[in-house]
Amino acid sequence: MKHYLRGQLAKAARLNKETLRYYENNGLIPPAQRDSNGYRSYPAETLVLLEFISVAKAAGFTLKEIKELFSALHGEEFQKEQLESIIVKKLADIDETQKALNLARERLLDMRAHLDSPLECPVFEACQILDQHGQTRGVEKSS
Repeated sequence: MKHYLRGQLAKAARLNKETLRYYENNGLIPPAQRDSNGYRSYPAETLVLLEFISVAKAAGFTLKEIKELFSALHGEEFQKEQLESIIVKKLADIDETQKALNLARERLLDMRAHLDSPLECPVFEACQILDQHGQTRGVEKSS
């Protein structure tokens, strides 16, 4: 079975050692074992958990939510209902985020397409109208 030293694991997971220590101290990953030479050693499965944590964080999970998810997987009795509830809620959150990102992408593509004719772009046009009314960057100018 493959094991990683702390530095090796941090490098493989693209994290710094302090983040690894934080995750360990907060119960997100199991504590390291000590080798005969006293070095901390982590089983390869720890890398799988760290990769999931990174992906989940990028998807909007908080560390608390990730810990809840992992907790539902531990213990003698698998907590299927709790786990499914967490997953379903987060999938809905991800779907909403994807919709917002897609809309932002469409707006940016529209702005880029109108760089040579900015008045044909609703966003550029709205900025110009607001500027004419004495408002810029969402802050009203004082008289």
